[in-house]
Amino acid sequence: MRLQIEELATCLQLTVSTVERWIRQGRIPARKKGHLCVFNLLSVQKWADSNNLTFTPPGSKPEKKSQHRMDNLLAAMKRGGVFYDVEGDSVEGVLNSAVGHISCFKTKAQKEALYESLLAREALMSTGIGNGVAIPHPRTPLGYADIPAVITTCFLKNPVNYKAVDKKPVNVLFVLVCPSSKYHLHLLARLSFCLRDKEFLKFLAQTPDQEAFFEKVDEFDSRFDTPE
Repeated sequence: MRLQIEELATCLQLTVSTVERWIRQGRIPARKKGHLCVFNLLSVQKWADSNNLTFTPPGSKPEKKSQHRMDNLLAAMKRGGVFYDVEGDSVEGVLNSAVGHISCFKTKAQKEALYESLLAREALMSTGIGNGVAIPHPRTPLGYADIPAVITTCFLKNPVNYKAVDKKPVNVLFVLVCPSSKYHLHLLARLSFCLRDKEFLKFLAQTPDQEAFFEKVDEFDSRFDTPE
């Protein structure tokens, strides 16, 4: 079975521009036919498997993903880690550095797919929410069943113009990656609860060490779960 570029992008859950770039780099198995590229279904599927990328053949339903228990904010943040002096002088630069710190994405192809998805989301609208904070996240869940929900916290080495809603530079990134939209909303609600609190924002501005940071997140997790 032969695939068009648009079909291949859908199968891989990538943007067309990412697929086109990977073709130019010779990374995706393809055969030239005039001005067109032809893809063999089995060859591409084998390539995706070897790079730990999701591949859903045309016309088939995506495999049901394993159901992840929805952890609290602290668990997702501990999995994602806290990093300091993260390099970059632009949105693209800090996102590239941040992706490099997310250890659950093992292969170069997975990291590039995440990076491209983060950029695609920023192209729609900045995830800079104000008060020096941004919450980068993929446009849609990437569908990697073996990757749990993570929030990677990055304190930037230098403030970056992130086109935030309040036009202030961003100092902290919370990179949110979830296996489902439901899980994304679950963690986003908890994170937003923290970031609406002036006490928490003042705490972030002090660039707390990891132990103090996790203690504060645990405190706010408890507040979120306790009815007033």
